[in-house]
Amino acid sequence: MAKLIEKTYPLEIFGFQGTGMGVKGFEPCNHPNVPMLKKEYVFRRETLRDVVNFIDCSFGDGLLIVGPTGCGKTSLAEQVCARLHYPVQNYTCGGSTEFMDLVGQWTLQNGSTVWMDGVLTKAMREGHILILNEIDLVDPAELANLNGVLEGSPLVLSQKNGEIVYPHENFRLIATSNSNGSGSDGMYAGVQRQNLAFLDRFIVIEVDYADADVEKDILGKIAPNIPNTIRERMVALANKVRTVFKGEEDTSVELSVTFSTRTLIRWAIQIQRNMGAPCALSYALDRALLNRCSNAEEKEAINTWAIALFGSSFDPEA
Repeated sequence: MAKLIEKTYPLEIFGFQGTGMGVKGFEPCNHPNVPMLKKEYVFRRETLRDVVNFIDCSFGDGLLIVGPTGCGKTSLAEQVCARLHYPVQNYTCGGSTEFMDLVGQWTLQNGSTVWMDGVLTKAMREGHILILNEIDLVDPAELANLNGVLEGSPLVLSQKNGEIVYPHENFRLIATSNSNGSGSDGMYAGVQRQNLAFLDRFIVIEVDYADADVEKDILGKIAPNIPNTIRERMVALANKVRTVFKGEEDTSVELSVTFSTRTLIRWAIQIQRNMGAPCALSYALDRALLNRCSNAEEKEAINTWAIALFGSSFDPEA
């Protein structure tokens, strides 16, 4: 395993000039758990500040990143770690997730029974950042087992003769969720109301979809062959869909899908790959989003908004 050597990085590595501040990370060492760097990623100053402050010193808390689906909660944490060469243990939670899934288990290998550390145990031992995605899908009773860990207590492996795993000083726990722990509002299936004592152990930051200028900048890096005016209208359509999905606009249509930043990127990539085909905008949008619509009414509504923005260049019937 690659040895981690600490190094302080200037905030300029995140694209902000003249800050004079530094944040703790590690020397580049090709560690297999460092997230892949995405050069096109664009940071937002306010959310970046919260994440680097937490990584530099957690003050005995976890960090909970809350926001709508596809707004970049996980990628925010991962891309900070990628630039700091900070190893990450990543785990996507679900309704069936149990605490022991994070701790580890005995498994059979080559005829012998071997203990395998889970992501929590490995992160605590080696000083990695543990990212738990979609944590609000988990039974609150299971998450309560993390309370001691979040306070800095060691982890006791009862299944391994009571072995004690003390948290490495570089260990951090970051969680993401679509809700702030208050439970489902109907938009996200399976979201559970979380225990107040558990939530009290987190710094909470809210992340929304990026500003239009930021998303246009992202699209420019992802798909530079798409004209700027088209990229502007793509972002405008995405924001229209988002406001209707969240019920912030008076309309007779209720949407079961929304336009995440990742969907916007998917649309742009498909457009650029099919620019020579007729109605590339419509063709790509079907595959990026519309084929997930639960009924024809939704699809027709989004197509209508797209035609209003793009004109006949979008309309497959024109």
